[in-house]
Amino acid sequence: MDIQLKTGCFEDAALVRRVVFMDEQGYENEFDAIDEAPSCIHVTLYVDGELAGCSRVFPEEFERAADAEAPVLPACDMDEGVAAGEIYIMGRVAVLPAMRRRGLASAIVEASASCARDAGAKLIKLHAQEYVLPLYAKAGYTQIAPVDYEDEGQPHVWMAKRVDGR
Repeated sequence: MDIQLKTGCFEDAALVRRVVFMDEQGYENEFDAIDEAPSCIHVTLYVDGELAGCSRVFPEEFERAADAEAPVLPACDMDEGVAAGEIYIMGRVAVLPAMRRRGLASAIVEASASCARDAGAKLIKLHAQEYVLPLYAKAGYTQIAPVDYEDEGQPHVWMAKRVDGR
């Protein structure tokens, strides 16, 4: 199995997100202004040249500027020593149904964290669907808030991980 990761392929990421979040899970508000921001990094994963999954990472400060209604990120112990612009948000991690159960989501999460760190992130926060908490826990993320239903009524949990070696 030849795995290739790319950045900057929004059209491919959008295709995966439509299939997984809209068609499969019934989300309506899948795309937003963040997707078009130059600081938003779209990560796509391919298996033997075939599109398999995606994610996005971006500076938290951009979400605040783009959406005044965006939920305030929960504070946590890991925030200490992290300046504005050094907190990134990872989200929209998705794998196409035919490509699941191969460890690809873990590869996407790892690649996304590397991209964020390379862009200047010291801390990554994410708002995970509750049923995938084990994926993120295995990757070193810690739950930092109770379950909420802010994202179209689906149970989600805020998690975080330092990526600056601290």
